[in-house]
Amino acid sequence: MPTIEAESAARARMDDLLERMSRVDLQVVVVAPPDATRVAARDRARAAAAAAGRAILFDEAAAAAREATLRAFARGGFSGTWAANDWSISVANANDRAAAAAAFEEAAMAAVVEDLADEDTLEVLRATTTELELATGLPPPGALSALTGRFVAGTTGPLQVAGLVLVVLLGTFVAGIFGATIGLMAFAVVVAVAALAQRRTGTGT
Repeated sequence: MPTIEAESAARARMDDLLERMSRVDLQVVVVAPPDATRVAARDRARAAAAAAGRAILFDEAAAAAREATLRAFARGGFSGTWAANDWSISVANANDRAAAAAAFEEAAMAAVVEDLADEDTLEVLRATTTELELATGLPPPGALSALTGRFVAGTTGPLQVAGLVLVVLLGTFVAGIFGATIGLMAFAVVVAVAALAQRRTGTGT
């Protein structure tokens, strides 16, 4: 029979995980769906939870993780700052969302059985969510910030500042003549070339 203290501790761990999950940026990295190793770890965790009388909490944790994933994608599933376009698009497709939900489910399962399962099982269940957490803070691939961040960071001299101003003016000029989409494309290409040239200059190649 489960003890009140042990189940309360498991629930507290689950709540802490759900709070951490709310800060994970699901638009940055794509994770793989569960493979045979992860499915086996899920089964071992479920068996441990059932033996300790935590089967209901185990299922609640998985359901809460799935719901949290859906809310996270609903909050941040679209970006309007992607290079070479002026529309909002979703970074992750349906399979990516299902894989992220599975990862969070596994982490929630690990939280419930942390004091019951072996270390190998817990490590497997937590690994994919850890990958997502480590990627939080990276700019989405294709975002203007990803293209310009390195270039702007190294823009310190007067000539470099003048070059950056010219890039902005060029993008504005082209956008005024050919439209916003073409203007953004020109801006992205010029910045990418400038960043590559700057990197080569900095490394002496």
